Amino acid sequence: MTTIHQFAVSEGQEWVLPADENAYEAFSSLDGRSLEGWEPPVMRRVEEGERLYSDFPWLGEHAPLLRRPAVEALAASLRTYGELVALRGEEVWLLNATNVIDALDEARSRIVRFDDGDILAIESYAFDAEKIGTAELFKLPMRASPVFVNDVFVERVRKAGLRNVSFEPVWTSATTD
Repeated sequence: MTTIHQFAVSEGQEWVLPADENAYEAFSSLDGRSLEGWEPPVMRRVEEGERLYSDFPWLGEHAPLLRRPAVEALAASLRTYGELVALRGEEVWLLNATNVIDALDEARSRIVRFDDGDILAIESYAFDAEKIGTAELFKLPMRASPVFVNDVFVERVRKAGLRNVSFEPVWTSATTD
């Protein structure tokens, strides 16, 4: 049995956002290609209200950010699935997932579509477990795909003692296969 998760934001978790609103598009358009030569945007920590320090401050499930403790604990295993790109302004790294797997089982997923048939949102995921195999981390070949991780990755994060990191289970192979 395998469970696939996506990163989730927890109550009070710190957020790190682009200082320039125009930079959001760059994060939404991450599609698995290398960011070599990319000019990283300046990031800023959201200061409003009480925010809890996180080793994975929140930007979105499609663009995980890591602080130094997470980079030090996970860099070796992450290099198989993506690249860590240092951002400016805050000491954070973007995990640019370059492991793209076309594993969405559209027939068993609950998908909301635009009139032209493109995917607007996925309300319930189903995956082809064979396509995922043992990959600990991947994204789908679609705009703003969340970064998905398996139980092995979640356990790796927990064993490293990383703080205020949340995952939401989105699919379990045993319940749908």
